[in-house]
Amino acid sequence: MWTEIPAGAILEMTYYRYIYFQEDGRVLYALTPTAPHEMFVRFRKVCLDPHNHEDPTIVLGTYQVQKTHVTVHAKQQWQYVQLEMTIQPQYLYHGRWGYLSFDRHMSSASNNFEEWSMDRVQYDVPEEPFRFVPDKRL
Repeated sequence: MWTEIPAGAILEMTYYRYIYFQEDGRVLYALTPTAPHEMFVRFRKVCLDPHNHEDPTIVLGTYQVQKTHVTVHAKQQWQYVQLEMTIQPQYLYHGRWGYLSFDRHMSSASNNFEEWSMDRVQYDVPEEPFRFVPDKRL
């Protein structure tokens, strides 16, 4: 196989986290390298028929809000995902509740996120805030 990438090279890949909150406590979640302009179309298809969608990247989940703390639970085919975020108030550029900051991102095959759990994996989270992007197509 022919390639221009030298052996032992380190490649960088950008992943996007997509979280679409719905008013009834459901959330659509995806972690993918797919660019936003492509994902909006895919999210719209899932929103039209959430229980019969064929998109393997987008999973259904739930979220809970307690004051400024948000917890998202989603189930992928191979694991459960839990995201913990904080709503940051008074951000000047995106409105009164303009962004979320990530506190923790974890996964577990057994859905056990306790500190002592043997299969819990905790991932690095971005330091920069999670930006809200309104889209009238959704």
